[in-house]
Amino acid sequence: MWRRLRNDSSIDFQPEAMPAEADEGATPSSLGQLAALEQRLAALDKRLAERDAAGSVGADVQAVLSGLEKQLSRVGREQFKANTLVETQMQQLTTALEALRTADIRREAELSALREQSRAMQSAARLDVVQSVIPALDGLDEALRSGQRLLAAAQPQPLPPTMIERMFGHTPKPQEATEVLREALDAWLVGLSFVRQRLLDVLAAEGIAPIAAMGELFDPMLHVAVEVVPASDEAPPGTVAAEIRRGYLVNAQVLRHAEVAVSRERAASVDAP
Repeated sequence: MWRRLRNDSSIDFQPEAMPAEADEGATPSSLGQLAALEQRLAALDKRLAERDAAGSVGADVQAVLSGLEKQLSRVGREQFKANTLVETQMQQLTTALEALRTADIRREAELSALREQSRAMQSAARLDVVQSVIPALDGLDEALRSGQRLLAAAQPQPLPPTMIERMFGHTPKPQEATEVLREALDAWLVGLSFVRQRLLDVLAAEGIAPIAAMGELFDPMLHVAVEVVPASDEAPPGTVAAEIRRGYLVNAQVLRHAEVAVSRERAASVDAP
């Protein structure tokens, strides 16, 4: 008979003590069977020991895997928190950059509006100044026209002799006096022309230019007809025959219309019945 004993994780089979009389009466056949059974039991015991050892290793591996899973889970949670924090910071940074960009655009627009307003105010101030020059030009134009008419008119009367001339008995000749007056008047007109041109240069520097009128076709966008005169060879019908008051343009816009005299066809005479 055999008894199975379990010690820890190994299994051992130990034979019970056989009676002496049974051992003495055993046959060789039964002894062979007994030896084979002992070999099988030894092999089984070896396999059980190997299985127990493998089970112990598997338990160790399982413990290691469980620890790794816990570490991976902890690392995953930490990584998720880090990713969430980074995304939040990126969103905050993007929002801040967008706010700065919007503020910069708004500031640039405000500066541009201020610069434009400043330029407009400066232009308006300069325009007010140069507009005050235009009446002076009108006076110069009238003085030049008057002087030219005076030169083209009859010979001026000679001036009376001065006191020194009377004391020394020197009386200027009429022709000599007239020539002196003409030269003086001509020099005066030349001086006025220089002053007028200087004022026109000042206006041109501010973008102001005179409107062409004399001999031009009448343009209601530029001219105002204040007088109508008969047409002639020098002034065909519909053209400006004379400029009464000069007009001016500022940057291609009318600052003041030119007041002109316009030529017109002579009315056909009707014979009386």
